[in-house]
Amino acid sequence: MRACGDRLKFMQSKRDTDSDWNQLGKVDPYWAVITDERYRAGTMDALGRQAFYDSGLFDVDRFHAALKRYFSAPDHFDACLDFGAGVGRLLVPMAQRANRAVGVDIADSMRAICQAHVDELGLARVKLVPTPQAAAEFGPFDWINSYIVLQHIPPAKGLDLIADLVSSLRPGGFLSLQVTTHRDPTRFPPDTAGPVRKWLRALRNNLMPSRDLGQITMYDYDLNQVLARLTDANCPHFILEPTNHGDHHGFMIYAQRGAPLA
Repeated sequence: MRACGDRLKFMQSKRDTDSDWNQLGKVDPYWAVITDERYRAGTMDALGRQAFYDSGLFDVDRFHAALKRYFSAPDHFDACLDFGAGVGRLLVPMAQRANRAVGVDIADSMRAICQAHVDELGLARVKLVPTPQAAAEFGPFDWINSYIVLQHIPPAKGLDLIADLVSSLRPGGFLSLQVTTHRDPTRFPPDTAGPVRKWLRALRNNLMPSRDLGQITMYDYDLNQVLARLTDANCPHFILEPTNHGDHHGFMIYAQRGAPLA
């Protein structure tokens, strides 16, 4: 049954996660970023919204401190980029440390909320775009960040996105990037269906991609492949810090891009 298993894996990788996140941005944008019941669309109040954005300040402080500790990053940057900017939880505090900032998010619905938040704060030098390729127009960047984002993108696509992002990083620029690599056994769904039933379920999902639109899916990356992409992009030195989000394990990767190769 190996061929059936390989076909199943291929079909699962074809899920349209971009459409999932656009739908999530329409119905439950804050909860989709941090799955805490305090941030549900129907119950979140002004205090909850403030707590949500305050959590971004804490995370950016942590990432920036790590880059300063490991690579002597500066206090302020000329240009920074947040990939998977969502509603601006991390983009805003990054923008406050830079002359200009770009947020990348494929979901129109998320970008609309982020733009309203940025306008509310009067951050005029922030641009929102759908892809790394569109962001490259505003580069190169001194700091590129992505946190709890790639874990929701199939690795075949995510690895190419990593390469696209790092190509916009200025020589000497800094990277903070999180990927998920494995999970506890309790996070695997019960294996109650045989291979044929699994194949039929995958076929149904492939033929009806809009079914169950708005799911939050999780993907594990091969760390060797991620680090190979960084090495190929002339980020030869990196620091790994383990992460654990609800028994989904991975790494925060801190790196600095080297000088152009001769």
